[in-house]
Amino acid sequence: MNTLETLLAALTSDEAATRQQAALQLGTVDTSPLMWELVDQMANEPDDFVRETLIWAVVARPAAATPVLVAALEREGVPREPVLHALSKIGDPTTTSAILPHACSPDPVVAAKAWWALGRIASPESLAVLVGHLGSDKAELRHGLTRALLQYGEPAIDALAAALDSEEAAVRSHAAEVLVAFADPSRAGTAERRAGRDFSHKAAEVLRAAKVPEVDGALLLATVTDDRPGLVGSAQKLQDERA
Repeated sequence: MNTLETLLAALTSDEAATRQQAALQLGTVDTSPLMWELVDQMANEPDDFVRETLIWAVVARPAAATPVLVAALEREGVPREPVLHALSKIGDPTTTSAILPHACSPDPVVAAKAWWALGRIASPESLAVLVGHLGSDKAELRHGLTRALLQYGEPAIDALAAALDSEEAAVRSHAAEVLVAFADPSRAGTAERRAGRDFSHKAAEVLRAAKVPEVDGALLLATVTDDRPGLVGSAQKLQDERA
């Protein structure tokens, strides 16, 4: 066996330490010839720490890894969450259409990972799908969707402003919470980093003009439960301006 095959064989060891050492070495060499096998090992690795290292090794070769990861999303029996996690680290816009169906997965872990992968790419065509999930009553899912939406920049602010007019209070409340987070000038998502622009002022304008009580609730929540100075400061300022 050559070096790559030897390292790949080591990934089948019963010892996590052996698999971890092999994963570390695989991250330093060109694994393109065995990318299919490496992605399969990554997706099925039982140890969290080793799996993260394998994801690192996979995404170190994005050109070779991307088509294999996309194909893995369609293969029966392949765990989706680690594959989506790897795609989120690559952030290739061409993978958006492959990731989108998983944003509606009945498995909340898979759905949340798909949201984050889509947020990291921040392609406009995926935004409506994520906005459609506003209003979850599960804190972890709510936080995951908020985190993903914050990556989209100005288009998300427009969509969230429209969501404030929803007939569902839970949707209005969640939209307000995301807008409050957007109004934090110390925060920057994918879209801001790409454009070199700060969209916090636009979110603040929407919040100032909003007529729904959920905005006041979201501002109060931020001031009493958050420990980020930028977010708390902007929320307090908006509270004063709406008083």
